[in-house]
This record gives sequence, structure tokens and C-alpha cells, in this order.
Amino acid sequence: MPAIPLSGASAPPADWRAGDVEETPGPSVEPLRLYGLEFSLASASIDQLEEVARGIGRNSLAEQFSAAADTEEVALLSTCHRVELIFIVRTSSALDRWRDVFPGNRARWVVREGPEVVDHLFRVAAGRESLAEGETEIRDQVRGASHRVVSRCPRPVLRSLLEEAASAADHPNPSLRARSISQIASDRVAALVPSEGANVLVVGSGTIGRQVVERLAPRFRVTVVFHRQPPTETFLSATRARAVPFDRLREELARADAVVTAAKVGDHELRARDFPSGRPVVVVDLGMPRNVDPDTRQVPNVRLVDLEELYERSRTEWPPTSIDATVTRQARRSYVRLERRMLEPWIDTWRRAAEEVRSAELATAYRFLGELTPAQTAAVDRLTQRLVSRLLLAPTERLRALPTGPAGEAQRRLAVAWLDPRPAGT
Repeated sequence: MPAIPLSGASAPPADWRAGDVEETPGPSVEPLRLYGLEFSLASASIDQLEEVARGIGRNSLAEQFSAAADTEEVALLSTCHRVELIFIVRTSSALDRWRDVFPGNRARWVVREGPEVVDHLFRVAAGRESLAEGETEIRDQVRGASHRVVSRCPRPVLRSLLEEAASAADHPNPSLRARSISQIASDRVAALVPSEGANVLVVGSGTIGRQVVERLAPRFRVTVVFHRQPPTETFLSATRARAVPFDRLREELARADAVVTAAKVGDHELRARDFPSGRPVVVVDLGMPRNVDPDTRQVPNVRLVDLEELYERSRTEWPPTSIDATVTRQARRSYVRLERRMLEPWIDTWRRAAEEVRSAELATAYRFLGELTPAQTAAVDRLTQRLVSRLLLAPTERLRALPTGPAGEAQRRLAVAWLDPRPAGT
């Protein structure tokens, strides 16, 4: 058999022309495709976003994935003002099928493909697409999404991509003044509740809840409502806040001048009847799905601030900074690595071609080996499988290292053609 022309990532021969790609023998294999879908307050209302956030969860996504044979991987990233999905699929039609099963106005979903998906993801992780410019909490959400990737392979490609985006954001640009949603919410409370010493109720003792407490404690009397784990005594002593369990929430609402919901307490868990109507109360809801029923706006003296209002007040066209160029460079390097991994269908085709050769040779050999016991047949089968696997190990890595694009495809097609067991011209 002639040598398989796998020359690493070197360029094709100088006399190759663009038309030679079509003339190269062997199969044409469609590489995997990368798509992204985004539904956010940038393109939809909070009511529309809530419908999507309720309708797409980890369990429902896993169910749909199991029925989507043309989808290799999917990742879900949900934050306070967006739902994003990233897909690796075998055909472009796979994306249309996914869009058909998702809730929400189809026209409000933003579609991205290829390098645009990676560039956007790195910007999200860096806080450049956040409600609060330079937000740092988002990178932890991106890292968390990497652990929940649904995939058909043992080493998910999207897991690596999300981890790279989060790790790149671990090194913030010192020239960027990072903000957070806790700061935006706290500033809004301070603007709407002018009297110092007012009673502020913070629902949630997680990261955002604690940040809100720290920002409001110097000016107000703050009570934090916890669901499972109360804040530490050190934290309460430092902020001079008090803590109460969740079952006392409605009791505390009766005397609160302001409420910030910084936890997922349930779908519209707090309703209009839970708030006093005889005096002014400011309610800032950071939940998605929302913690506070929007009908609460109808209660006299209740001023409800939701994520849509915070987004409209805080979101501006931020001027480009040096971090944008850095994020773009990091995203491009990541996409180059990802693009090579998206060529795995070629590896499948390559190994299937090798398996055809092995099977054909074994069928011929068995005619001369005489009658074998089942154990002997199994031993021969295992031996030949191991031999082929070992022989293909290094060439397979060289096949992965071939360049993307027409020139690389020509070399991959030629490599697979050399393994084709059928006579030439058949």
C-alpha cells in the first residue's frame, strides 16, 4: 500500500490549484458546526424572557438532546437577563429543529455561528455583555455552565470552550472599573429610599445577596433572609445586619421600607397581597424567573423595580477599551483550537475506512485458517483490532493536525481514499 500522505500541518504541494480539491479522490465529510442562540433583554421584553427562562431548564434540555441524534453537544448559560445555548451539530438543519422546540418569539432569538459564537462567549465571560459593565460574577456562571454540558463524547468540546472563556476572564483589565448587579440594585434602592436608617430586607444570602447587604448596611438597617444556610456571625457582625429564616419572610415584609430579592425564591413567590399598601415600599427584584409577581405594581405605594428597568437604566454603548482587543485575541486563539476538534467526523470516517479494510482482510484470512473455536475467533478479532488501532494512532493525530479549509480537506480526503478497500473506479 502506498504511504498515506499525512504531512502534519504542512502546506499542500505548490502545484495544487483551488480546483484540485474537487478532483481529489475520497469522500467529502461535513465538519461539525458551532451555533449559538441568545434570548436576552437586549432584544426582548422581560415577560418574553421569563417565558423562555421557565421553558428551558437542565432537565428539559437533556430530554430534547436525547432525541436529537444530529446534535453532538449543547450547553446552557442562564443569567439574570439572558438565556444562551451553544450547540455542536452535524447539520445546519439541526439548529432549526432546536429552534422549533424552544419557547419565545423566534424573531427575538439572536443566532450566531462559528467564530462569532466564541467571540461573544468570551465577551460575556469578561463582563462586556453584562447588565453591569465589567461584572465579574458572570465568569463563575460560565464556569458553572461548563460542568453541565450535555454531550455524546466523554471529553466534551464545549466544556473546554466554556472553561477557557472563564479562565481568560480570571485576569481582568486593571483599566476597567468593574461593576456588578448588586451595585446597580443598591444604587437604585439608595436613590428611591432617601431616608437613612430605613428598614431594608434582602432576600437571599448568596453572593449577590451578601454584596447587596454590604453596600446598603452603612446607610440602612438591613435584615437578610436566608433559605438554608445563614450568613456567618463574622459577616453579620461586620455589616451589623440581622438574619432571619425564610419562613419569617412575610412577617418581615410587613415592616420593610425596601426589599431586594437576590435569590430564586420561586416563580412569583411574592404576590401583591404580601406587601403593605398603607405606606411606601420599594421592591427591587433581581430574580429570573421573577420572584415578585408583576401585578404588585398595582398595589398603592409599592414601587417595583425589575431587571428590565435596571437594564434600561444601566445599559449604554460602552466605549471600546483595551480589554476588548484582548478578549478578541483570546477568542480567536480558542476558536483555532476548537476548529480542529470540529473535524472529528473525518476521524470517524478514517477509522471506519480502516475497519472496512480489517474486516475484508479477516474474511479472506478465515478461509485459510480452517475451523476456529469461538474463543480463537474472538482472539484473532481482538488482536487485529489492537494492531490497527496502534498503527493508526500517530497518523490519526497527524490527520487532526491538518489545516482547516480546502487544502486540509483535500489531504484528509486523500488519506481516507488510501484506506478504501474497494478497487479504484468502483
